[in-house]
Amino acid sequence: MNEIKLKPEKELKTLWFITWVVTLLLGIIFLAILAIKVSPWIVGVSIACWIIILIPVTIWIPAAFRVLEYSIDDQGVKMKGGVVWKKQVTVPYSKITNVDITQGPLQRYYSIGTIHVQTAGAGGKQGEKAELKVTGIRKLEEVRDIIINKVKDSTYLAEGAVKSKDETRPRRQERLQFLMICCVN
Repeated sequence: MNEIKLKPEKELKTLWFITWVVTLLLGIIFLAILAIKVSPWIVGVSIACWIIILIPVTIWIPAAFRVLEYSIDDQGVKMKGGVVWKKQVTVPYSKITNVDITQGPLQRYYSIGTIHVQTAGAGGKQGEKAELKVTGIRKLEEVRDIIINKVKDSTYLAEGAVKSKDETRPRRQERLQFLMICCVN
């Protein structure tokens, strides 16, 4: 199978900005209410700090979006990302136990969502602690089905290699023939 490379849709970057703007506005509203009971200069300093935090965030979000990449190949589902601390995650098909799709209200509005790739070692609520989250993807069901079919079609061999079931069938047939010969004799 050829490698399938996926980049998140640009709407994911928009959602990240919306999240930060809402957080900033809620913080400013809280500080404005606090200004009634506390001196205004403390609130002014706090608002200035919020704005100072917002400047690196507006630089960080496009950079994080630009390096985020997912791929599906013969070995498993992979993710590459990170601006300062680079991160690469590979989840082999032999370890995948569950593939879920989630969409929040804004994700539904932008027609994107998240695919949670889980293994048996994942804990917590469903999808919360997935080993890999493919975020900001538009064709959710199609990508999920590709992953599920790869999981169904692969077998983990004792040597540690992942091969398709078609490649392992001759070996199984040889074992069955051997067992039949042994049982007959």
